[in-house]
Amino acid sequence: MNHSTWMLIRAVGITTLAAVMGACAPETAPSLPPEPDRFAALAADAKIMAHRWTAPNGIDLDSPEMQVARGYIESENNYDRTADPTTLYPGYKDVAQAYMSPPTPRTGTITHHIVQVEPTTHLGRPATEIHVCSVHMQTAKPTAAGWTRMETSFDTSLRIQQADSAPDAPLALDYNHRLPYPTWNVFDGWEVERFTDKRMDDDAPWRVCTSHMPGYNRDTSITEQLTAAPVVEPFYPGWPTVVDDSE
Repeated sequence: MNHSTWMLIRAVGITTLAAVMGACAPETAPSLPPEPDRFAALAADAKIMAHRWTAPNGIDLDSPEMQVARGYIESENNYDRTADPTTLYPGYKDVAQAYMSPPTPRTGTITHHIVQVEPTTHLGRPATEIHVCSVHMQTAKPTAAGWTRMETSFDTSLRIQQADSAPDAPLALDYNHRLPYPTWNVFDGWEVERFTDKRMDDDAPWRVCTSHMPGYNRDTSITEQLTAAPVVEPFYPGWPTVVDDSE
């Protein structure tokens, strides 16, 4: 075998071996796109409308019942503003009554005042009735000419009690690091009922809400025009973050 023939055989062998190795090599899996951020809508909405809470002395805004009430009312207001289900907090759909409504765009800060918190019994089980007044004086609707202040104040009464089914194991939460929205299901293990408080005395929550809530002025014109959008204030108290066990 002369040198030229040997070189030809060697080249064919190398080419064949390379083809075989290439055929046997595992295919590289295509890279998957990153999962969408399930809280992107909430993060964006928090820059447009904020929730701030006040409560009488002795009321812990981070107690489980108060977190349920806050989560319910904040979700309700988020949806009222956006009509976007992704602005509802995790688990809200499982406890809420009908929440379908056309959007009422607004921006600014809603201040929610805890008017009363009362222990009670409902259907033979312990429950807590929480009465809240939400003041919209620091919010406004966009118009062609600028902004129209929303002077309204809304009262909400919620009856909250533990569900018959056992909740998941409680999460470890970091109360020093907070977000404007919860990333876990604050409603897990709880039942929520919206009801109408029919008391007629001067201390009835709805009367308190419409008479002397801080920041609410009934004499403000319903069509007051603003030259600029209301300030979106920092959330208070905000929501603790879930501790990552993997860290």
